[in-house]
Amino acid sequence: MHAIKRKRAATGCELMAHIYRYAERRFLVTSIMWVPGSVILETGEPSVLPIDVADADLGRTVCEHLLAHDARQPGDLRDRKATDWAAYRASGARSVKSFESNSWQVTVETINLVLNVEAYPVRSSHAQICVKGVVGPLYEELGATIRRTISAAAVLRQAGLV
Repeated sequence: MHAIKRKRAATGCELMAHIYRYAERRFLVTSIMWVPGSVILETGEPSVLPIDVADADLGRTVCEHLLAHDARQPGDLRDRKATDWAAYRASGARSVKSFESNSWQVTVETINLVLNVEAYPVRSSHAQICVKGVVGPLYEELGATIRRTISAAAVLRQAGLV
């Protein structure tokens, strides 16, 4: 957590990473380029982890991507296509629509000395609703919280709320 604290101080903004759980098969963890007031852009190649990855390994991988956070405003994105999306390509899905329909997204963001974890389906009729968890910097706790927030969001989906 000391490295995350130092990176946060050096960039002057909160750090962020995205995790996708695709089709109960794998986790895809991506790094983010973002500063307050800008759009969020996933950058670099995602880390691909099996669905049964240990919580500590999932948490460690997410922290590595938090440390890869790029605190810059993304440039012009008009020429980008949905099929350029690295998480989609790494998923093995047949189409972007299939990836979106079968994925849960988790955003992990630093908030001072804790990690804010928010889970929601990629495609949702109520995108403003998500499940939130707050966790300390321990890898195993972070991995377990990511799984629990996705499970809680799935309950909301089954109830027709997201």
